Amino acid sequence: MYLITTRPIEDALNDCRILNKRGVNATASPSMKIKKENPHINFNFDGIFLTSRHAAHIVKNLKDKNIPIFCVGSSTAKIARSFGATNLIVGNSDALHLISLIKGVLKNGSNILWPSNNQKNDLIEKKFKQYNFSLFRETFYRVSSLNTIDGDSLNLIKKNKVSVILFFSLISAKMWIELIKKSNLTKSIYKINYVVINNSIFNYLKKLKLDNVYISRRKRRASVLSKGLEIYKNLENS
Repeated sequence: MYLITTRPIEDALNDCRILNKRGVNATASPSMKIKKENPHINFNFDGIFLTSRHAAHIVKNLKDKNIPIFCVGSSTAKIARSFGATNLIVGNSDALHLISLIKGVLKNGSNILWPSNNQKNDLIEKKFKQYNFSLFRETFYRVSSLNTIDGDSLNLIKKNKVSVILFFSLISAKMWIELIKKSNLTKSIYKINYVVINNSIFNYLKKLKLDNVYISRRKRRASVLSKGLEIYKNLENS
């Protein structure tokens, strides 16, 4: 049996290397592609709000590496730090909770840059308004759906050889499911076990009547991999 990870290809391949070392037949099945943008940004801000590892690359362009940078989680902070950031405030992988941490660092009315993707998030923008911060959202990278799921994954699903699928974002989960529908394989995914990183993905999959859905203990990539490994091994030994 196989485990599928659905992150963008480079990240998914890294997941596979980790899982393969633990005796898991893991394969990458991305649903989206990422294209970096190079916007002209005025860096006259009081802080930077990072909700993605891909956006963390913006630190390379900063002259002031000591500006407060609010990172959604440890992996985002690790990349920001690798590019020289020195003043990092790290959250618990919950973007809305991270906004509350800003209150303890910056004063009301502060200007905050949010380098993000092309997908709108009204909840985050609404939360910033509630906390009386001025948010400036810039598209730093774009995400778009692939035309199809890779052939290896499709063949494994057709042959009922996939026992676990990992989802790390609601956007990529929706794209992946749509590609499955496009491939006429919807009926083949109901007996698979799913491990997701948050409640929004859990609720989405449950609305699709998928029964075997599990939430990782923490909203972190490592926790998703750990839960996926646990379920995979339990099924293997049953």
